[in-house]
Amino acid sequence: MFDFSILIIGAMLFIAYVNGANDNFKGVATLFGSGAADYRQALGWATVTTLAGSVTAVFLATRLIAIFQGNGLVPTSLAESELFLTAVILGAALTVFLATQIGIPISTTHALTGALFGGGLIAVGLEIGFHTLLISFFLPLLASPAVAVILALLVFPFFLKALRFAGLNKENCVCIGSQVVPVPLTPEGCAMSRSPTALAVLVDSQAACVQSLSGSFLGVNAQKLTDAGH
Repeated sequence: MFDFSILIIGAMLFIAYVNGANDNFKGVATLFGSGAADYRQALGWATVTTLAGSVTAVFLATRLIAIFQGNGLVPTSLAESELFLTAVILGAALTVFLATQIGIPISTTHALTGALFGGGLIAVGLEIGFHTLLISFFLPLLASPAVAVILALLVFPFFLKALRFAGLNKENCVCIGSQVVPVPLTPEGCAMSRSPTALAVLVDSQAACVQSLSGSFLGVNAQKLTDAGH
């Protein structure tokens, strides 16, 4: 008789791998995008914090783990079936793997939900626990983005007021250097020629320069303090 335990362990390692490939950097994307950390530093933070979150989940998210075993969604006998577990894990893993290969973000949680629903629908048909699907899966997944938007709308103005109260202002840098002159090459494109003599002065807080905070707070450079908090 085929031992599914080996296949389940392999599938779990596979979904952990593809989850990291697709998901790992999302939590620190703003660190890299804002310039608070370079790519390698941001990836290091992503790896350490994701590992810490996974370990913490073992102790604090036992109910969540039980939900994603399919309890209440499908009969207990099916939820404990090695064949069913293998199908769910591989279905979710292959979905995330495909999304990663074509370069689109995807939620592993959504992929697991879809795999549970699809596997359960094939196994028990309309006897699947639609109430559990709605309460334990769909509503939390639909509500969480809305909650995040609301909290961001509330928190961001608070931080802006806190910066103003502390007397910290945004400042721009002035970039002075050789001017880049476009030289037409073909109707479809152009070649770029750098003038060795002409100088250009450019003030641009987004395209050319990084906007930073001026001043200090409690004797610490405001921008360094913000980056550290970030």
